[in-house]
Amino acid sequence: MIWTHIYSQTSPTLGSHGTGIMRTEGEDLDQCAVCGMKIVDATTSFCGNHSEAYRKVNDAYSLWYAAYGSLTTDAFLKRLLTLPETGDRAREMARFLSRDPERWK
Repeated sequence: MIWTHIYSQTSPTLGSHGTGIMRTEGEDLDQCAVCGMKIVDATTSFCGNHSEAYRKVNDAYSLWYAAYGSLTTDAFLKRLLTLPETGDRAREMARFLSRDPERWK
């Protein structure tokens, strides 16, 4: 497996400005699909941090959908990425789901 590490000045491993650790080839079944850490949830294939971020992003979408009416997941993820209060893991998850929309359940 080949990994590309992209770092930002805001964090030594995972940045908040569109950077982070991203896979470039292959997929290891026991590693998080977002960051490569050991998975804890085989149904989502995410580590503990990204499983929690996925749950929170998914829950937030339900709330936003109810508030805004018809809101596409793509529009939601783009809006989420523009909010300064969006946390690093949620931002990473939003980027991941934007790149890989079929992972959205």
